[in-house]
Amino acid sequence: MAIHLLGIRHHGPGSCRNVLNYLQELQPDLILVEGPAEAEALLACVGNPQMVPPVALLAYQPDEPQRAVFYPFAEFSPEWQAMRYAVQNGVPLRFFDLPLVYSMALRKQEELKASEELTESVDEQTDPTEKETIEMEAAEMEVAEETVTAAEEKKEESIGDPFDWLARAAGCTDGESWWEMMIEHRKESEDIFQAVKEAVTALREELSGQTSARDLLREAWMRKMIRAAQKENFERIAVVCGAWHVPALEDMPKVKEDNALLKGLPKVKIECTWIPWTYNRLALRSGYGAGIESPGWYHYLWHHPEDDGTLWISRIASLLRQKNMDISVAHVIETVRLAQATAALRNLPYPSLNEYNEAVTTVMGFGDDILLQIIREELIISNRLGSVPDNVPKVPLLVDVEKTQKSLRVPFTAEIKELILDLRKPNDLERSIFFHRLQLLGIDWAIHGEIDGKGTFKEQWTLYHKPEQIIDIIERAIWGNTVMEATQKYLQATMEEICHIPELTALLNGVLPADLPALVETMTVRLDALSAASTDILEMMEAIPGLVNIVRYGNVRNLDFSKVGSMLEAMVARILAGGVLVCINIDEEAASGLLDKLVATDYALSILNREELNRMWRNFICQIRLSANVHPLLSGYATRLLNDKGEITMEEMQDTLSYYSSVGNSPADMAYWFEGFLRSSGSVLLLDDRLWNLVNTWVCAQEQETFMELLPILRRTFSEFTSAERRKLGEKARHAGTATARPLAGTEDLNLDREEAARVIPVIRQLLGLETK
Repeated sequence: MAIHLLGIRHHGPGSCRNVLNYLQELQPDLILVEGPAEAEALLACVGNPQMVPPVALLAYQPDEPQRAVFYPFAEFSPEWQAMRYAVQNGVPLRFFDLPLVYSMALRKQEELKASEELTESVDEQTDPTEKETIEMEAAEMEVAEETVTAAEEKKEESIGDPFDWLARAAGCTDGESWWEMMIEHRKESEDIFQAVKEAVTALREELSGQTSARDLLREAWMRKMIRAAQKENFERIAVVCGAWHVPALEDMPKVKEDNALLKGLPKVKIECTWIPWTYNRLALRSGYGAGIESPGWYHYLWHHPEDDGTLWISRIASLLRQKNMDISVAHVIETVRLAQATAALRNLPYPSLNEYNEAVTTVMGFGDDILLQIIREELIISNRLGSVPDNVPKVPLLVDVEKTQKSLRVPFTAEIKELILDLRKPNDLERSIFFHRLQLLGIDWAIHGEIDGKGTFKEQWTLYHKPEQIIDIIERAIWGNTVMEATQKYLQATMEEICHIPELTALLNGVLPADLPALVETMTVRLDALSAASTDILEMMEAIPGLVNIVRYGNVRNLDFSKVGSMLEAMVARILAGGVLVCINIDEEAASGLLDKLVATDYALSILNREELNRMWRNFICQIRLSANVHPLLSGYATRLLNDKGEITMEEMQDTLSYYSSVGNSPADMAYWFEGFLRSSGSVLLLDDRLWNLVNTWVCAQEQETFMELLPILRRTFSEFTSAERRKLGEKARHAGTATARPLAGTEDLNLDREEAARVIPVIRQLLGLETK
């Protein structure tokens, strides 16, 4: 009986090819692969033609789906090729890593302990409010940590990458580049696994005592599984595992030592399935602990091991030509030659990706590496997305999502996809409903965007698939077996926890496009109950724009929102009765927030254009304008609004202007009044010369100290104008300043009554204390 230990890196064409060649030569009776025992039942799917890498094993706790772990596999992953070999040749294969029922329970235990320690620390150092904030942040971090990949668990916690030591000895920059040069690009694989074992053995002896506690447990379980296989009298057992574990599996300690380590481990329930994966998520930049820098490049190396670089550079040339760049055959030839020459100068047997990138930058980019940004996304990383068989175990909600995607022809894709939907078309309307429902469930695959100039029948969506979205779907599966059922029940539970009208109004606005009439009716009843019990004027004012949108949307979608219309009228009436009180004796911050609500409410009611509502709203605005002690910011806006609606005469507006610009008012009050009056529009100053003269005269009359005090408020007011308005106002101010210095061209010909002017001059001279001529 012989145990053959094959130490590998989890993703790499060289390691993968070495493992496959070794298995074909050895023809083992049993293959042990580093992986979770819970997933053995899914191994049969590996031979299914629909199973196309990259894919991943997903393991999760059914009661807490966000506690999950991924085991990704690419076509060039050694474990994947070992599984393929076993299925194709009828060789039994077992996953022999520490079962996830234990490892995930241990992780949960560690997190609970860390959370308790954090809570104790907070009790000693912070007040109750800070404590609640920190505990919430700790809970969010806890959820994020649950989605770490299996390889992240395998990373050594205390020593980083141990192969960095070998890299330093060989003159390489890091362990990754050392492994790349010595293993992945090696053509002669004879005794490669023996060499890896000797190198790692020396490393572990040098770094004795620095292996993590988690790895020690895992290795104890691996040895237990090897002993169990040995008792079954297999003649040739191949063990495929991470290179770091090889020495620990070579030298077996006593059985009782391993049993002592494994005794009393906690357990949780685990379920497993296969899901599609992407090369983007296999890349190190995604945060995947065992990720690689260039999955697309590795894919190329796996399929074209004998290529001298001509095919790779030709693909780059083809890509750049698609981007309308002038790349010739000569560019390709010179790039390949330069890469090969650079590799030779560096004593490398073959060019690596670095040499090719440098050659592309020099020859095709003329020294500018901007081309590498295009090449990296399209070829070096690649946007490849795998697929899994239809018979893979899935929660019913995921099955319904995939079925709906298929019928609507919007499958998951690796690339980001932009869609413009025309809601007049039946298929686009169904897509819109499906996307809105997923959004309401908190599944962010389809992201709704803003679209201009397309009318209300157009919608823009961005589709971007991330494997973690499968976890979100599994988590929402407790609410129903279909998207429609899950959305209704999930939002029903969410609605019952809402106690504020604006929150429920916003949720109801989101529900309307999802075509859930039963839920809309339930939410309308709940909204009616909340509005009847509310006494908060600000809350009512904040809810009005949403209610208006609901009433308008009902007309578009042929839904009956007469109850909402009655609620809207009742709210406006209650605002009219007591709304002025919230505008009196308030500071700038409160006035600014209230002003935003007034602007939004006025805009919404103007669009709805119901005469009774408009009449009540105008009466409320009149009360704000005429009431004493109302903040000048709100009074200014009320005056402007009534002037725009033709509710006050020019004389009344001028009286209000004169009042706020009088000596009895502070300069700050005047500035706030003008800020409200000129809210977001400079056109009124451009078109009304009398108002312009009043504002200009008032500003010019301020003392320097007062002016500097007012400057921030004035700048804020004018910053809200459009650039064209600001430019024209500047020109108008310049001409006004010039007019005070000298007559404008052509003024001599104006039809002036000089006789009347002569009668006024003596009076002016007397008032100014000048001699009368």
